[in-house]
This record gives sequence, structure tokens and C-alpha cells, in this order.
Amino acid sequence: MVKLFISILNIIVLFLMPDLRNVLLELHHSIGEIPFLAFTLLIVIVVSFGAIPRSTELATSSAAGLAGSLWSNNQRTLVINSTTNLPELGIMLVSLFGLGRLGGIATPLGSNLSNIYLIFLVSPIALICKWILKLKNRNIKFLMVLAKREKKLIYWHMMMSLLMFGFASSVYWILTGTCQFFHHSRVSQGLDQTSLFTATTVCFCGVGIFLFFESKLKYSRPELYEDIADATFEASWSRFFLGVVVLCLSCYILNDFFAVWSELYQAKFVQYSLFPTIHYFVGSLISSLPEMTVAVGNYERLSSPDLNTALGSASQSCMTNLLIAGLGGQYQSCI
Repeated sequence: MVKLFISILNIIVLFLMPDLRNVLLELHHSIGEIPFLAFTLLIVIVVSFGAIPRSTELATSSAAGLAGSLWSNNQRTLVINSTTNLPELGIMLVSLFGLGRLGGIATPLGSNLSNIYLIFLVSPIALICKWILKLKNRNIKFLMVLAKREKKLIYWHMMMSLLMFGFASSVYWILTGTCQFFHHSRVSQGLDQTSLFTATTVCFCGVGIFLFFESKLKYSRPELYEDIADATFEASWSRFFLGVVVLCLSCYILNDFFAVWSELYQAKFVQYSLFPTIHYFVGSLISSLPEMTVAVGNYERLSSPDLNTALGSASQSCMTNLLIAGLGGQYQSCI
């Protein structure tokens, strides 16, 4: 099964993904810059606001239903938010197995920052704007009341998210020798075993610390994990795999689009951006779109357990990213 999975990854990387990049580059040269930007932006909008939200809902709702039937209800929140990290896992596996590169480990590490500002800032603002357009001003008031009542819970998730981001930044520095917001010259292949072991250890330490503090929160407030709304949860393996496949393919397609944008417009982007590459910036945003989808959906339910699930789209997903990076580093150190 593992060999079959790796073979599929190799097929995707060696044939489908390079062909798409070549097709996009040829399209740019044949139709010109403005039509090319208009066309690719349209595809990005359709995938970002159509395929990704729908596949995320399909995958997370099925995963939550499966978690409730296989384990217990208090594991559903973690399973929901861990499912949104599958694009990061897929990108890393393609990079490690398909391309033989260590750079894929930077994908889960880099998306932690996007998780934080998308879930704590962008998602509430987007939801409030949605309510204003739909004339649901009462919901805004209810959300403010809920946030005031659960401010300790919000602070807890915010502090844990920032802590996981700190661990991710430390691991990135260990692997590359620089901050993740600056271009680095150190090659990501051929790292010494000491650096890999140290980075992996830091990742697993961060995961352990998060699980320790979360267990204390579960003990003090078990209702946050047991009473989340479950009307849409369906324990279906077929729906789960369909959602995961569409979600991962959508993220791969967007990454290819932005890889081409990076090749074409890299110099202009770096000139006006704090980030080292356009692909790094938008790549981290792409991989965090599923988390944002989950966050907005759960914010909208206006209950403490669902608020906890929404906030977990940042904290629990950041922890899962650390786990993914740690597993990637562990694999690389063993070969």
C-alpha cells in the first residue's frame, strides 16, 4: 500500500504537475500578460471559494462523524482541525517522496502564521461582513457577547497558537539558518543529521506541550469538546476520502498556479513585500484556506463548543503542522 501511494505521488509530480506549469507558461506567452492574469485569477477564485470550502466541509464533517463512532465525541474537535492539515501533509509527502527534497517540511511550518491571522482576524471580519450584507445584525451582537463571555478561552487558543508558531519558527531556523520571512541561501538538501534530529525533537516537544495543556482544558471544560453541533456529521469513509482527494488536488493546482506566478513576477513581488518569495506567501495562504473555512462555519453557530472548534482551527492546526514537520524530519533522518 505504501509503495502504491508513493508511486501515485511520483506520477503526479513527474507528469501532471510539470505539465500544468508548462501549459500555463505557454499560455502566458501566447495570450499575453493581462488575459493570462484574468484567466488564472478566475480559476483561483473558483477553486479557493468553491472547491476548497466544499471539499473541506465534506472531509471534516465525515472525519468528525468517524471520530465520534470510532473513539469518542471529545476527539471530534481535534480530528476536524487535523483534517484541514492534509494539504500540508500531502505537499510534504510529494516533496519528500516524489521530488526527494526536504523543502516540503517548510510548508507546514510556514502556514502556522497564516493560521493565526486568518482564524483570529480575517475569519471574524469576513463573517461580520457576511452578516451585515444579510442584515443579520443581531448575530454580530451575539458574537460579541459570546467573545466577551469566553475571553479566557480565546486567550488560551491565541497563546497556544503563538507558542506553536514560536516552535515552528525555531525549527525553520534550525533547518535553514535564517528567519522564515527572509530569503535563505542554505540548501535544504543534505542537512546534517544533528540539525534534523534537533528540528524533529523541537517539533515533538511542541506537540507534547500542546497536548499537555489541552488535556487540562478538556478536564476543566469537557463540554467544549463533547457538545459541538453534530447535525451535519456523517460517519462515511467514502465521503471522507472524496473530500480529502478534492481538497489536496485543489491545493496542488493552486500551488502550481502560484509557482508560475512566482516565476513570472517574483522580482516585482519581492520589491514590495516582506516575504522572500511570492510562492511562500501565497502558498501558506492556500494551505490555510481549509482552516479558515472551518473557523467561519463554527463561528457562525454562536456557541461555546463551536467557538472552541473555530479557535482550534488555529491552535490545533498549528500543533498538527508541527507534528507533520516532525514526522517529515524523522523520515529524512532515517534515510
